[in-house]
Amino acid sequence: MKVLILYASITGNAKGMARILTQFFKHVGATVTTGTMQQTDAATLADYDAVILATYTWSGGTTPEEAEDFYADLTAVDLSARPVVFGVVGTGDPFYGDDYNTAPDLFTAALRASGAVRGAATVKIEQNATDADMPAFAQFTKSVMAKLQELHGQA
Repeated sequence: MKVLILYASITGNAKGMARILTQFFKHVGATVTTGTMQQTDAATLADYDAVILATYTWSGGTTPEEAEDFYADLTAVDLSARPVVFGVVGTGDPFYGDDYNTAPDLFTAALRASGAVRGAATVKIEQNATDADMPAFAQFTKSVMAKLQELHGQA
């Protein structure tokens, strides 16, 4: 199974989540490619069985500035043919009130609109991942793998 894990990160928190998830998915036997949203053509998502996005929320509750083009391109991509399974994780700071950790919801909506199938509930954490977050990442990985098994007979 081919899994693409993409992140947008200024502080390193979302990148850290991507690294953790890379290990979780490798542990269950997936072939994992990890990179940044900024350097990825959204059309290539169709080449993978599953796509995982790790993000933070930018000022005003929007997607990260460096991921704006990628986010916009998601609307023009059709991921329904196979379909691609997706999951989104986010990091944020509660200081931002109503804008706290809203970018994962925006990415989820864009991926659903592209025809991708949600494989796991979104994991949202405060700032940097800690040991206390590991069970949520393990469940996230398990859910994505189960959805892949359901749709494609692979695990």
